Amino acid sequence: MPIFRDDVHFYRVIGEFMNIATRERTWEELRAWWGHHPAYYEQGNELEQINRIGEQIRRSRAAFVFYLTDPEAVISIDARRPTPGEHYEVLFGRGLDQPDVAIVTTGDVAHQFWGGNISVPLALITGKMRVKGSKAKALQLLPRIVPAFPLYRRYLELIDEPALLRALQT
Repeated sequence: MPIFRDDVHFYRVIGEFMNIATRERTWEELRAWWGHHPAYYEQGNELEQINRIGEQIRRSRAAFVFYLTDPEAVISIDARRPTPGEHYEVLFGRGLDQPDVAIVTTGDVAHQFWGGNISVPLALITGKMRVKGSKAKALQLLPRIVPAFPLYRRYLELIDEPALLRALQT
C-alpha cells in the first residue's frame, strides 16, 4: 500500500515542503506556520539552511519536473526565471515546457529520498528513479538539496504526520 493516500496528501506533504524555500524566509513566518505545535522550537541555523537551499536552487537556473506514480502526481520546480524576491517556483499538477530534467519515480521513493534514505546513483541504476534529460544536471541538484533531508523529518513532525515519519525509520 502506498505511503501517500492520494495526490492531495502528496502535494500537502512533499509539495508544501518544496515550497518552503521558494523565497527568503523569516523566523516570524516559521512561527506563524508551526509555532502552535508542541514540537516547535527554533534551531540555530535552521532558517539559514532553508534560505541557503532556496538560493542554491535559484543559482542552478534549471527546471525539474517530478512525475510520480502511486499516487499519480506532478511537481515542477522552475528556477530558470524567478520573479523578483523569489528563488524558484513550485507548480503542482503540471509539467514544464522543456525542463532540464524530468524524474519519474513513485511517491514512496520520493518520500524516502526526502528523508535521506535513497542513494540517487543507486536508484538510477536500479530503476527506482528514471531520469529524462541531463543526468549530470540531476546529480548537480543533489548537493544543493541534501541539507533539506533532516529538515524534511522535522517538517513531518510539525505537520503531524507520524506515520510518514515512522516510514523513514523502517
